[in-house]
Amino acid sequence: MSAVTAALGVGLVVMGLEVTLRGAEAAKRAVLDSLLQTGRDLLERQSAHADRDLKVFDAYMRARSLPQESEAEKAVHREKMQRALVAATEVPLAAASDIVAAIDLSRQVIEICKPQVLGDVEAGADLLSGSFTAMLRSVDANLPGIAEGSLKTRLEEERSALAEAAATSVAAAQAAIEARRIKV
Repeated sequence: MSAVTAALGVGLVVMGLEVTLRGAEAAKRAVLDSLLQTGRDLLERQSAHADRDLKVFDAYMRARSLPQESEAEKAVHREKMQRALVAATEVPLAAASDIVAAIDLSRQVIEICKPQVLGDVEAGADLLSGSFTAMLRSVDANLPGIAEGSLKTRLEEERSALAEAAATSVAAAQAAIEARRIKV
């Protein structure tokens, strides 16, 4: 559901761009068109992340319900649980990476959008920030169950790097909001 919320956030940013594009002067149109294409791409990717999230959750639930009577069944259960946990970690990490890009986009749009859609774009940035936090909660729930090793280390490092990138992006978006509010 976090990817769905992120898609709503990106949708607000895209809407702000579409309104700003209407009647924009030619020099500004090229920048707006480029940002709009980025926003539409991010919106499409968040929708795909939401679909993948449902699939990996279903795979996780199927793995959890496997029988564990014999040692062979227990081994199959452990292996499928590991694969399911890794997938259930990788999918929100990928979505979180796109959310960081969307927060960066929202900052750019906040700086240039028409005043009448500024609140909508700010709300989009807020939804994206909250969605990012929710994505990391999913990652944090799954990481402890992944077997120690290089894969787990890579996932933990990716999580940390994304958290740092998001903090920077959210701070930049908030600074853009403050700067814009002073002008308005």
